[in-house]
Amino acid sequence: MFYRRNDTFQRFQDISSARKVPAMLRFGCCFALLWGGLVLPSVTAEDLSSQIWPTSRGDFAATGSRPKGLANGLVLQWETKTAEAIESAPVSDGKHVFVVDVMGGIEALKLATGESLWRHELDTGFVASPSLYVPQNISQTIGAVNVLDAGDLPEDTSPMTAEQINAWATTQTTVLVSGDVEGNVVAWDPASGEQLWKGLTDGEISASPSFYVLRHLGASGEIELQPRALVTSQDGSLYCFAMKSGELIWKYETGDQIRCGASVGDGKTYLGGCDGGLHVVDLTTGKASRDAIPLGGPTGSTPAIRDGKLFVPIMDGVLYAFAPQNDSEEDVMPTWEYSDPDRAQEYRGSVAVNDDVVIVTSRNKTVDAIERSSGKLRWRVTLKRRADASPVIAGDDVWVASTDGRLLRLSIENGDEKWNFEIRGAFIGEPAIVGERLVIADDEGVVRSFGPK
Repeated sequence: MFYRRNDTFQRFQDISSARKVPAMLRFGCCFALLWGGLVLPSVTAEDLSSQIWPTSRGDFAATGSRPKGLANGLVLQWETKTAEAIESAPVSDGKHVFVVDVMGGIEALKLATGESLWRHELDTGFVASPSLYVPQNISQTIGAVNVLDAGDLPEDTSPMTAEQINAWATTQTTVLVSGDVEGNVVAWDPASGEQLWKGLTDGEISASPSFYVLRHLGASGEIELQPRALVTSQDGSLYCFAMKSGELIWKYETGDQIRCGASVGDGKTYLGGCDGGLHVVDLTTGKASRDAIPLGGPTGSTPAIRDGKLFVPIMDGVLYAFAPQNDSEEDVMPTWEYSDPDRAQEYRGSVAVNDDVVIVTSRNKTVDAIERSSGKLRWRVTLKRRADASPVIAGDDVWVASTDGRLLRLSIENGDEKWNFEIRGAFIGEPAIVGERLVIADDEGVVRSFGPK
C-alpha cells in the first residue's frame, strides 16, 4: 500500500506498509535544536564547515548556510546514475558523497569523480538523508558536534582544554548513520560500507540524525567522553543512541508525530511537532527542562538557530523568530513573526539563515527573503512550480531546487536570477555545498556535481 499526502496531516497507522513511499508524498511536522561545546585548534569552524556537508541542512543548527559562495562560472563536472529515485539531500565528508534512495539503496560516491565506492540494497526505503559524525567537527560554534558536561561530574572537575579534546578526537573515526521508513537506525563505516551497529525506533525516520558528545562519569568512576546520536521518529519520540554500540541511552516522548531532525545548540533540544508545542529537552538528562512553548500550530520544518535566535515556520503560514530563555518558566514570546498579509502561505520546508536574512519557501511557489533583525519582507520570487526542497545559502546566493526540475541561483540581495540548470525530472531534496562544489540528486536517481571551470 502507498500512502499519499493531502493538505492535512495524516497519521500513518501501518508504518511497515509505507516503507517505500517518496518523501514528497509523506511530509510532516517536527523539529529540534541544541547547542554548546569546545574548540579544536587544528582547524577553524568556518574552514571545516566549508569542506563538509554532514547533514541535510548543512550543519546541526539547521542553518542551511555557508559564508563562502561558489564560483560564478559553474559547470557540470560529473553525473552518476544510481538505481532508484532520491528524494533527500546528499551528505559529504569532503572526499565522498553519500546518498540514499526511496527503495532502500545507500551508496558512497567519490566526490572528485562520482565513481561508486560501495552500495547496499536494503529491504526498506529512505526518505531522510543520512548524517556524518566527523570527530574533527567538534567546535564551540553552533552547529558543530558539541561537548557537553553531565551533571554527575565532581565539582572540582577541571574543564577540558582544546588540546585534550583534539587528542581524543584523533582516536575517533568518522561514522555514517542512516534512518529508514521502518524505524531502523544503522551506523556504517563510510570507507568500507561495513555495518557497525543497528538500533530501532517505533516509527518512520523522516529526518537526518544529529550528534553530540557527553562528558560524564562512567561505570568505573572515571570521566569519559561518550559520542551520542540523536534520532527523531514518527512515533513521537526523540531517541539517544550511544555512537559506539548503538545502545539506547534515553528516549523522550512528545505524544505526537515528529518528522524533523535535531539541530545543535546550547545543551538543549527543542522538539516541535504535530501537537503544536515546542518541547525543551536537556541533552545531558533526556528530560524536559520546562513546559512546552505553544507554537500556535503544527510545524513541518526543522528550525534554524543562529546568534541566540531560533527561526521556525509553522504549516499555517507564520514564520517565527524566538530568543528563548531555556531555563526560565516564563512565557516565551516571539521577537517577531512574519505572515503574508495578502494570501496565507503553507510552509513545509526548513528555512536558510545567514547574518542578514531568513529565506523561506512555501507551497504556493514563493521564495521570500525576510530581514533577520525585523521580520520584514525584503523580496519575493515566484517559481513556476513549488520547491519541496528547502533553500540553501552560499555567500551572496540563494539556491532553490524545485519540482519542475530547475536548480536556481538567486541573488541574496534582491532575488534576481543569476543562473539556472534544468532537468527532465524533479528535485525533491536540497543541494549540498561542499567546498567549491554543489552536489544534488534528483527523483530519477541521478547525482550531479557542479563546480568551477
